[in-house]
Amino acid sequence: MQSQMITLAYAVFACLSTDGKQFSGQVNGHANLISSNVYNQSKEQLMQDSHNPQYYGTEQPCPDAEDIAPCVCTYDSERNVVDLDCSKVESEDQLKQIFEADFPLRKIETFTINSNNNIKILESGVFNGVSFVNILISYSVLEVIELNAFDSCYEVATGISLLHNYNLVSFPFDSVSHFSKLISFVMKFGYLSMIPADIFDGLTTLEHLDISANTASIIGTFDDLPNLQFISIQNNHLSSIPTNFIKTGSSKLEYIFLEYNSIVSVEPGAFDVVDGLQIYMSFNSLSTLEEATWRPYLEAGGVLYAYDNPLSCGCDIAWLFGEDQLLEQVDNTRCSDGEYLHDVDPSTFDNC
Repeated sequence: MQSQMITLAYAVFACLSTDGKQFSGQVNGHANLISSNVYNQSKEQLMQDSHNPQYYGTEQPCPDAEDIAPCVCTYDSERNVVDLDCSKVESEDQLKQIFEADFPLRKIETFTINSNNNIKILESGVFNGVSFVNILISYSVLEVIELNAFDSCYEVATGISLLHNYNLVSFPFDSVSHFSKLISFVMKFGYLSMIPADIFDGLTTLEHLDISANTASIIGTFDDLPNLQFISIQNNHLSSIPTNFIKTGSSKLEYIFLEYNSIVSVEPGAFDVVDGLQIYMSFNSLSTLEEATWRPYLEAGGVLYAYDNPLSCGCDIAWLFGEDQLLEQVDNTRCSDGEYLHDVDPSTFDNC
């Protein structure tokens, strides 16, 4: 798990201090910090789940070192799990040969490939039935992950993290629905042409979904994710948010990040309505905050962050200054002239 959190930390751009729901300074890249914190909430449970009694009594939990070189197997006796780092593998054929070795334990806790310049394809069946609880592939030249490359992991994997794989052009999205225990899915800084949102539908265990910083178009909607807590689609190419875009049905949803896109409009009914849900819309192109879109969400106790949008702050936002004081739930937000929304004189709207 330590290596897992180190990998997640690669994506942290900046740190912010917090005081309740008030964030100080510009909200630049802080979703990554919250992403790690949200994932930490599941850390203890993940460790308990991976503590498999069948590991006890195994005299040699790792394969013979010479049989799997240059992969490195390590055994954590306290947690009673095995990790496998294959970052130095030299070719696809070598990787395939390594998994023909005798693995005393066929269930690996964490499989890592980091900063590898040799593996371009993960072939179907390459892992020869060896399964991984956590899959971490980052800073690689990987181009293709074939369908069923991770078929041995469908019933055990809880985390998939793919970071800075700039050459990745083919990912088996059709296989995602087969991961029956998946808690966290992270795919950031990639160049896929398209990510279909509905591949995640029905993943009842999924809590953490981060597909930020991709060049891909996001097609479809996010539905039927009853345990989702965090979703980030920052820094993509979204220009408008349609109705039912994020309607997961989760009462646990805490964060939606849509910062650093080019969003000019958000349709009514775009998001789940959950008490305390925080939606981050900063660094987009919103010229107004439509009452039909945002009132139901704010009335339910949600908080909106919309810093650095070209808001006109005319009569179109007068509804925020009514007796119900919904303005209090719009934080860290400025008008196009630089004035903070909370500093606008309410009398400005007397004639609206």
